[in-house]
Amino acid sequence: MDDRDFHDARIRISRWIEEGAGLLGTVPGLLTEQERLRERLEATERASNRLLQEVNDLRRELDALQSENESLRRERAELADFLADGLGRVLNEAVPRLRAPMAPHGLPAEPSYS
Repeated sequence: MDDRDFHDARIRISRWIEEGAGLLGTVPGLLTEQERLRERLEATERASNRLLQEVNDLRRELDALQSENESLRRERAELADFLADGLGRVLNEAVPRLRAPMAPHGLPAEPSYS
């Protein structure tokens, strides 16, 4: 290695040292940023877990409400059938009475007490 090569190597090493010092100066900021991001990640994970729990709770509540709704629909349908049957019987008994010939004083000719 001659003096010129030695001199060039020395200049390169000096630049590396200067650049290294500059890079090392950024390390504390990077470490601070890494810590801030880690805390943010942990907070986000906690919030995500809370939201997931809420979603699961709401799903269970929705399932219960859907089951109750289905039960109420069945009950309503049964009541409608019951009322239709009852009204049908009442009408079946009332219509013949209404069609019966009327006596002169406004009562059916033959009262029926069934």
